Amino acid sequence: MAKVADLYYLRNLTQQEIADRLGMSRPAVSRLLQRARVEGVVRIEVNPPEESHHDLARELEERFGLREAIVVAGRAESPTLTRRALGQAAARYLDRCLKGREIVGVSWGTTLSEVVHKVRARPLRVTVVPLVGGAGQVTPGVHANDLARRLAQLYQGEVHLLHAPAVVASPEVQEALCSDPSIRRALELARRAHVALVGVGALVPSSTLVQSGYFSIRELAALRERGAVGDVCTRPYTREGLPVDDVLQRRIVAVQFDDLRRIPTVIAVAGGLEKAEAILGLLRGELVDVLVTDHVAARAILRSVRAEEGVKQ
Repeated sequence: MAKVADLYYLRNLTQQEIADRLGMSRPAVSRLLQRARVEGVVRIEVNPPEESHHDLARELEERFGLREAIVVAGRAESPTLTRRALGQAAARYLDRCLKGREIVGVSWGTTLSEVVHKVRARPLRVTVVPLVGGAGQVTPGVHANDLARRLAQLYQGEVHLLHAPAVVASPEVQEALCSDPSIRRALELARRAHVALVGVGALVPSSTLVQSGYFSIRELAALRERGAVGDVCTRPYTREGLPVDDVLQRRIVAVQFDDLRRIPTVIAVAGGLEKAEAILGLLRGELVDVLVTDHVAARAILRSVRAEEGVKQ
């Protein structure tokens, strides 16, 4: 057992080379290597770089059943640098996630704009569609249609735009808009996405929802009084990931929470202390499969969960 382990781990021979050298079968070599690990003859240690925040990522994955958590080093003094780091990490994940010909849905926001900016151009021929309608008076570069168009260009694919506001005056207006063939087709395509790239909004005065003109600070405060902590695709939700304000939900032109849960891979990208509560709600609502965040938000989320566990005990 020790001889096989030495040849495999220290001398870098393949299992077949060891089998040939020692006159045994390859399955026998494999069994001996497995026994060596079980019995402590071989101990494997993983020593990730300190800046990788591996322990935070692992705990997020285990607590919330995530397929993957990616935690970057945040810069509390510079939200811009944090967004750039998040964008780089999310773009790298997207690069290894996409194989070609998928339907990719995208929401909106400044962090997602950084993701698209960092994406590596490749001829993947994907189809890109917005997950939410337009974003009012917000800077065009963070608009869902703009992000979808840019992503399609980078991947040499096609784009289906969603020509509608994100929030309209009444459920009746929303129903009328969604009956339009072009809008209906875009939303149906978004529901069939293989991969969704979403930002996470915090219901604070600096929120893009306020900057876009869709909500006033007073309306945001009213949502918080009803238990809202964040939004995804413009849809507000509680700390438990439940939708807030049924009438408001029926005024929004976007995929719904159940639509997101049916998409095979939902990648959420958000960081910073002010986003921690919103990210926690998204995780508890089981609305995300892959989380890209920073260590500041990750620590705040896990601190909050541990504190709640302590109270219950």
